Amino acid sequence: MTRTGAQYGRLHNRDYEEEIEQIRRYEDFTTIDWIQDSIVERSRRIRNARAARAAYRGPRGEITPAWVWAQFWRFLRAGEPWLVISLVGIFIGMNAAIISIITEWLSDIKMGYCMDGWWLNSQFCCWEVESDDEFCPSWHLWSTATVARWLIYVMFAAIFSFVAAHLVRSMAKYAAGSGISEIKCILTGFVMQGFLGYATFFIKSLTLPLVIASGLSVGKEGPSVHVACCIGSIVASWFQRFSRSQGKMREIITAASAAGVAVAFGSPIGGVLFSIEEMSQMFRIKTMWRSFVCALVATFTLSVMNPFRTGKLVLFQVTYSRDWHFFEIIFFIILGIFGGLYGAFVVKFNMQVAAFRRKHLATHGVAEAVILATLTATIGYFNRFMRIDMTEMMSILFRECEGGGDHNNLCQMAVQWPMANSLLLATFIRMGLVVISYGAKVPAGIFVPSMAVGATFGRMVGIMVKAMYRAYPHSGIFAVCDPNVPCITPGTYAFLGAAAALSGVMRITVTVVVIMFELTGALTYILPTMIVILVTKAVGDFLGTRGIADEAIRFNGYPILENEDHGFNVSVSEVMKKDLDVLFASGMLVSDVEGLLSSSNVKGFPIVDSESSQTLVGYMGRTELRYVLDKAQNVGDITPSTPCAFLREASDQEDFVLSDMTSGSALGVEEDLATELIETSATVDVLKLWPWVNQTPLTVSPRLPLEIVTQLFKRMGPRVILVEEHGSLKGLVTVKDVLRFNAVERPTGDLHWDAGELEAVLDVMWTWAVGVGDTCVEWYRRLIRR
Repeated sequence: MTRTGAQYGRLHNRDYEEEIEQIRRYEDFTTIDWIQDSIVERSRRIRNARAARAAYRGPRGEITPAWVWAQFWRFLRAGEPWLVISLVGIFIGMNAAIISIITEWLSDIKMGYCMDGWWLNSQFCCWEVESDDEFCPSWHLWSTATVARWLIYVMFAAIFSFVAAHLVRSMAKYAAGSGISEIKCILTGFVMQGFLGYATFFIKSLTLPLVIASGLSVGKEGPSVHVACCIGSIVASWFQRFSRSQGKMREIITAASAAGVAVAFGSPIGGVLFSIEEMSQMFRIKTMWRSFVCALVATFTLSVMNPFRTGKLVLFQVTYSRDWHFFEIIFFIILGIFGGLYGAFVVKFNMQVAAFRRKHLATHGVAEAVILATLTATIGYFNRFMRIDMTEMMSILFRECEGGGDHNNLCQMAVQWPMANSLLLATFIRMGLVVISYGAKVPAGIFVPSMAVGATFGRMVGIMVKAMYRAYPHSGIFAVCDPNVPCITPGTYAFLGAAAALSGVMRITVTVVVIMFELTGALTYILPTMIVILVTKAVGDFLGTRGIADEAIRFNGYPILENEDHGFNVSVSEVMKKDLDVLFASGMLVSDVEGLLSSSNVKGFPIVDSESSQTLVGYMGRTELRYVLDKAQNVGDITPSTPCAFLREASDQEDFVLSDMTSGSALGVEEDLATELIETSATVDVLKLWPWVNQTPLTVSPRLPLEIVTQLFKRMGPRVILVEEHGSLKGLVTVKDVLRFNAVERPTGDLHWDAGELEAVLDVMWTWAVGVGDTCVEWYRRLIRR
């Protein structure tokens, strides 16, 4: 049965209405028409090629100044993209190094300060101390009393989170969160004004170290991608070639996202794969090369700056000297199962917390961040694996026991079971904190927190396997072990557990394998990593888990078509808009066009032959129509009664300026050429608009399945698709029309973040807390009156 717009309004299901409302929130997003952008770029290339051919040598083949200048300009234009890519990579690497240095200092200042220089963190202050357990006289704790140290630790965490949340709320709201979901939408063609601007870049770069140092169970890797894309957008906007082409800007932002992951993990190839696997729906070879160069330059810059003075790009880089055994595959599978279960758990319950946050805490972002940081610091201080920074913790857990890996008796047999209990407790506490912290109104990623959860669980499993070996060294399962060499390396289990948890929550596979390989540089551990990731993916697929970035897109109602967004056995005629604002090819005056522009807010107008025939002859965007009208009123002699011509006439071929023009060839021309063209086409007798008309818009039949139309939107990127039958206009369809339809048709079970168990518990707790607060306020008022 055909569903009309009236039927959409009769939905009574609250879940559906809320999701449709989320889509309506983003109706003001500027949609990029990638087909028109390609047409504009093609016309620009043709004009440049003609200008280049005009600069010939002299009549005898001699070199002229014009020819030399043309060749020089051609050389500059050929190298301009690589210059932009290199600048973006350099700035991303420098920014990542500065953030790492500040983060380390802020994280250590919660525990104490360096007497040799307040600007030194504990690592640089105790540079000459070789062992972690050796006493460092230069590092001074805030107090010798445990309670006092705990209070100061909590106080610093609250201060850092307050400053970060307040700056985000007051100066750059887009600096909150991870940013990966929004960047995926931007790369598909939706412009969020200010999301990649200067304010967002500066505030997110400034607040990210504060948030990480506060101890919140969030990471900097996701925000690092957002900051890198901000840098890419800002640098590219300095060059006209990129600022006026959305397609070229998309290539730069994609390359910047690869560089962001590269500097976050010290993994340039992993960054390129991340941009392919996670960020971009359409990926060209040229974009891949630019992503690789950008990631390489950013990583090289970070390596030159050497923020940790250890030669490592990230703190948790590690090298393993021993191989693994085939019997360990059993335990690797356990780690993979844990990764899949962890991803399903976090995605489901984090979305329920997000629903609670949107309902009750939308205006309390600062208070929420401070409470979460205080709660995390209060609980985490008494656990040795939660008290320190997560990256530092992973660097400890990843190490082999030999060669300085026995941090805080981590490898001692006498305390192996208390250590395992502490690791298990840290695993479950951090899982809960990740669920409630990710999504707070501060810069917050989920890469490192998930890896930290997997690392504590994996190290616990490694300790248990090592204990089994020591208890039963002659068992058949351990027969392959050399008694003169340590058989089990618990650090590798922490390493693989981190990979499993990251893959489980983000639902990325090949990227994780390559990142982990680049972190270790050990070819021998590629196979175990692949096994773990394969099991994690299988568990996630069995449970129907989607990546948390994709879930955030759907939860927030961002206008992006996903792989699951399609309609079966539905034709486009059931979704298209039928009541359209159209332009007529002839018979319209300037006043009629002005009236149509003022009475509607659509992004473009189909052009039909006449009101009676409705024969489709073209399409013209609102921006181009408004531009030509305004420009013609300034430079031409048009009046409100001037007729408008949307089709080319035979007499136009005789005009010197218009003879070389084709339909749509004026799109995106330079200002001087546009002015000359409008001076020619705008007269008292007629305003010729056909150079800006697209006479070959993308059209489909009303009987075409909606699934194919969805694929057209994904792969070609048009703003609108016109629906015609035998040349007659029947309607048009946009991405948002498809999204609305899918929101109505989607099964209720897909919206599993609404009315969840955790959200219900939080609602009860919120109601109780509000009631207690009101009672206390009323009691205080009565006390004052007395």
